[in-house]
Amino acid sequence: MPVSVSPQDVPQPRSFLRNLVPTLLFMLLCGIVGPIFLVMGLVVPEDEPDTGWLLPTGIGITVLDVVIALAIANGRTAKQQKMYALRTRGRRVRGRVLSFEQTGVRVNDQPMIIIRLMIEGGDITPFEAQARCVVPEIHIPLLHAGELPILIDPETDEWEIDWDSAQPVSPVTMRKPAEDRPAADRLAELDELLRKDLVSRDEYDAARARILDEL
Repeated sequence: MPVSVSPQDVPQPRSFLRNLVPTLLFMLLCGIVGPIFLVMGLVVPEDEPDTGWLLPTGIGITVLDVVIALAIANGRTAKQQKMYALRTRGRRVRGRVLSFEQTGVRVNDQPMIIIRLMIEGGDITPFEAQARCVVPEIHIPLLHAGELPILIDPETDEWEIDWDSAQPVSPVTMRKPAEDRPAADRLAELDELLRKDLVSRDEYDAARARILDEL
């Protein structure tokens, strides 16, 4: 049975204004040259040579900063509201990982990965879905384990991977039982985990020894 999410202790999403103010300040700080040119264009005498470009350039850069901040704040607010709705009226089901691949893009030093899932559980009609998302490195072993926690709104069918409730576990301890897969497959997977630095050398040696002992 899918588990309902309790609305208790779920923080309210930030308002658009609360998201906009810090974002706008950050954009203006990064594009500080725009406000500087704007102020200089207003205070420098009009008859001063080679200064006519200051005001239009300052306006253009400042407006661009504001537009970018508005777009970022709007996207952030929409995402927070969606997650709040899922956490207050959504249900937890499972997402069976069908495949995943690296995109080569990293955000805040975390990899962006394309994940293909089969979402299923309880009375939810199973359906296939795909997500392109930034996955914290600590959660990558869950992709190898083959299952992710999912929050789904039964009214709208909107869903999100619930990384907050995911319990990071060593990939060595999350593999399927020995009888489910050939030893060669498990050894190959173990080699791949070591190559990607998802297990330590000690974990690798211990797991490899267990697999070989089963032969």
